[in-house]
Amino acid sequence: MDIIDFVVLGVGGFLIGVMRAGFGGGIGVVAVPVLALAVPAKSALGLVLPLSLATDVISARYYWGHWVGDHVKALMPGMVLGILIGAGILDIVPEVWFRRMLGALACIFAVLQAMRDRVLVNVRPPGPWMRFGVGVTLGAVSTLVSAGGVILMLYLLPQGLVGRTFVGTAWIFGIALNLLKLTPYVFLGLINFQSLVMDVWMLPALFLGAAVGLFLNRRLSPVWFNRSVLVLVLGIGLKLMLS
Repeated sequence: MDIIDFVVLGVGGFLIGVMRAGFGGGIGVVAVPVLALAVPAKSALGLVLPLSLATDVISARYYWGHWVGDHVKALMPGMVLGILIGAGILDIVPEVWFRRMLGALACIFAVLQAMRDRVLVNVRPPGPWMRFGVGVTLGAVSTLVSAGGVILMLYLLPQGLVGRTFVGTAWIFGIALNLLKLTPYVFLGLINFQSLVMDVWMLPALFLGAAVGLFLNRRLSPVWFNRSVLVLVLGIGLKLMLS
């Protein structure tokens, strides 16, 4: 790795801090494509997961107990199957094709995120079989590109949750997904001693990003910030597809 790669890692850690502390999530959609510019795309997943878990633990005191457990129970069987499917795809797809797939999915989720409010107008709470399908999709997408947040929002927003309960339920989903992904990521070699050392190197940038995120949250419209980030993700996604 050269100095530019280390700078990219720092930028990735910084963006994770900004997104989680200042604007409530979207970590994977942003961080994984950015980090894939410096490391293999699959390795980027292994870098993001421990950092995401760290931010989840830090957030625990704010959201502990403020969730609706029935939603997690409803999606859990599908989530487990989806994670296994995602891990299987990670195991068999060559790096070059996974890199292009990551770029394509980054572009798709950037567009979905931009159109989220329009899409949700006609979305209704799903039935039992639909919940299983949502769980499978959530688990697979989270495992493959750490972008399960987009799917999760499409599920949670029609449920009528408000305020801290909504955020707390999203938080418990996030930590459940991250814990379930640990074993397959370690088994596939995506999380190892070297990746953890790189995560430690990224921590100062993450903490700086968290401070900047809190600052921006009070002074910058989330709408314009999110639009700027989505343009960045779209550009990086196109680069990964064409590289």
